[in-house]
Amino acid sequence: MDIDIEKVIFTMKESNYFYAWKDALLGNSVLNDWKKILAEPENRSLYSELSVKLYEHKVPYVIVSEYIDEFFRYCNIDQHRHMIKNKIAEAYLHKQLLDDKEGIEEELGTKMSVVLESTRELIDAHLNWMKSFITTIVEKPTYFELDPRKCFVGKWILSEKENIPSSLVQKHINLHSMAESALRMYHKEDYAYFLLLYMDILESSYQIKNSIMNIFFTRRIRSIYEDPLSGKFNYFQLKNDIQKYDKDVSILVFNIKDFKKMNLLYGHDVCDKLIRKIADKVDTIPEVMSTYRIYGDEFAILFSTQEAEKVITLFKEELYKYEFNFADESMSISFYGSYAQLSKHVLEYCEYGLMLSKKHYGDIVNVDNTDEKALFLYADELHLSKKLQLAFVDNRIISHFQPIEDLKTGKITKYEVLMRVQNIDGTIMFPGEFLDSLENMYLYPEVTKLMIKNSFDFFRDKDCGFSINLLYSDLINQDTKAFILEIIKENPQTASRCTFELLEYEAIVNLNDVATFFADLHSHNVSIALDDFGTGYSNYDVIFNMKIDYIKIDGSLTESMLTSEKSRVVIESIVEVSKKLGIEIVIEFVSSEEIYNAVKDMDIDYAQGYHIGKPLAKLLD
Repeated sequence: MDIDIEKVIFTMKESNYFYAWKDALLGNSVLNDWKKILAEPENRSLYSELSVKLYEHKVPYVIVSEYIDEFFRYCNIDQHRHMIKNKIAEAYLHKQLLDDKEGIEEELGTKMSVVLESTRELIDAHLNWMKSFITTIVEKPTYFELDPRKCFVGKWILSEKENIPSSLVQKHINLHSMAESALRMYHKEDYAYFLLLYMDILESSYQIKNSIMNIFFTRRIRSIYEDPLSGKFNYFQLKNDIQKYDKDVSILVFNIKDFKKMNLLYGHDVCDKLIRKIADKVDTIPEVMSTYRIYGDEFAILFSTQEAEKVITLFKEELYKYEFNFADESMSISFYGSYAQLSKHVLEYCEYGLMLSKKHYGDIVNVDNTDEKALFLYADELHLSKKLQLAFVDNRIISHFQPIEDLKTGKITKYEVLMRVQNIDGTIMFPGEFLDSLENMYLYPEVTKLMIKNSFDFFRDKDCGFSINLLYSDLINQDTKAFILEIIKENPQTASRCTFELLEYEAIVNLNDVATFFADLHSHNVSIALDDFGTGYSNYDVIFNMKIDYIKIDGSLTESMLTSEKSRVVIESIVEVSKKLGIEIVIEFVSSEEIYNAVKDMDIDYAQGYHIGKPLAKLLD
């Protein structure tokens, strides 16, 4: 076969179509492979070698298929094209399917979040069906149900057909039909067509799994439509009610200005009473149809659009002058708010309106009069919340571990557990990208419990210590507190190696609440660390009035200690006081050899930072 393959490959390079895979598809190595294949088209081993090479370069098969078609088109021949494509597909698919099977086996052994544990049997049945399909192709014939009505998932769909979306039913039927067609293609040795259809089967299987998980997740969350704290309707009831009305009804969404600071200053119990008082007060406005507590300090009310101006005026008169009295104190309450006529995305629009209200010092914003382009920009921020929800559902909120070195021995003796979010494509989101949003989501308490449970499970058979970060909001959440106490009682040996860290300013402002809970932890041999000490409040009262095992010196002091005498003096004073109180010191952000050597000369117990080791998904060897 007299073909100038160098010219063909060069022409394909010039087309720039396969640029993203040029090294794998258009390099000298592949050029030599084509010379051999066209010279010996019946040599099966040549196809295996090329397939393995392309698979290891992660070239999608759909691209491989199109690449082969283009190659033969540039060669201006069609002889052997389908045969060659088919043989490459045969070698490619066995590699692909074996890896997919291994991935399914790993997924079958993966722990699911507490919220979704009830789906375990159903998800496992679906995954085992896919595993059996792959096993039939690459190993030996294995029985699996091709009738979509008789498999485990099919029987579940039939038993709950009124509650199952039609899209899921159709995907399930299509999956079985595609599997049956794929088997026929495989037995006819149409491997190229089989592999393309298999890609659709895999995608459909993934979509079905996600749909099942979303159904159960939604059921769990929507099982309660009343907010237990305020006694008013909650977010899910609001979503349902919005669908009942049209633009004749409007919504006002509002939250309490500086509520987080109030929680820190006055405590959880006082602010719970404030939430109830606000809910009851707004409910007395005659024109209000329904009152909702969305989450935290955020509320919503529905009212007739014709009465909008009157309702907003009454809201200001009743709420802006309201004095909240408790014990021997009282405080004035102010709000941020926005309102709009009901529409499909009205809640998203009103959330954006709240941002505008904050910028305008509390003015209540009419979102119907705002710039539509700005609303779309805000949608990007909402996208993050949805990503976090899916990550939680898909068990992609994971732990990384940063080593802590004992400066006396030079050995790694502890690890700090740090939260990360793994995107669908495998990339990692860091706390600075998601933590503020996550803390304001209803998922946050469940994420905290998940991190704690996973940490205890991971370190149960390890000898080293580990630390877990807590926020004050974790300590005032009764369910989270009960969960923490339960897990340390059930795992006393692991708990004795555990340290809980709290930010300095949160401990100072809420000293009594924090001290009481930390005393409970100490009674179970759990250690306590004060994080980011040395900047901000820098109040020594907290270490004088509460038992602290470790102080973690704020990283900003560490970073400037070589250039700022003030920073060095502050560190030395913290070390001196702590030593006299029997508190051990951990210094963070040790990022260089120079800082490391300076720290070793300061009688500091432990060091943490990139010079010691970056946070990783596994422990150091």
